[in-house]
Amino acid sequence: MSESWMTEALIAKTKKYNHLSREDLAEVLNVTEYKVRELRREINREVIGPTIAVFDLETTDLKADFGRLLCGSVLSYPAMEMQSFRIDDYNGGSIAKDGPLAVAIRDCIERHHISVGYYSKGFDVSFLNTRLMIAGERKMESMLHIDPIWFYRGWRGLNFRSSKMKVVAKVLGLEETKQDVPDEVWINARHGDKGSLDILVDRCESDCRITMDILCHALDNRLMKSIQTYP
Repeated sequence: MSESWMTEALIAKTKKYNHLSREDLAEVLNVTEYKVRELRREINREVIGPTIAVFDLETTDLKADFGRLLCGSVLSYPAMEMQSFRIDDYNGGSIAKDGPLAVAIRDCIERHHISVGYYSKGFDVSFLNTRLMIAGERKMESMLHIDPIWFYRGWRGLNFRSSKMKVVAKVLGLEETKQDVPDEVWINARHGDKGSLDILVDRCESDCRITMDILCHALDNRLMKSIQTYP
């Protein structure tokens, strides 16, 4: 059996079971997790070339050892497809065990070549990795990463009055602005209220679209000087 035929067979099987986690897919294919990563990236190149995951999280608290994941969204470029993951789809909606939700978000991001998140180096990546560690899961792998907030922080980029997403979006005149959410929505979402989680998912997806628009502005204006792997 030729090596090329075997690779084609593995790619076909990877496409069929691509919804599985990397660990589970490695077991199904009887290959290493490293090989799974290669196969998934080969699929990306075959279909649409290099891909970018623009992601955002909504959580119960800013501290990851105390807080829990409520939802996460990933906007995939250039397909411009949005995928959202929410706690009520896992473990009966109990926020006490958000490990499966963290794994689903991690795996979706890792299917891309580059990850992007607004203030992700200050919050999202470390929060996600902490929840993964507490659940006994591996952390997100290092990959090319862009955090657009640093292009609008004065000493490293443009000198806006604030680098918060809400301010940057307003100054840039973006059509979509940061959504404000009432306190009761956050409280109710912690108790699994579906309507409140719907609102947070909508906000999460909106933040992904805003991040994409801000990134495009930064690239158009040559604000990005380099790109590095993270974490």
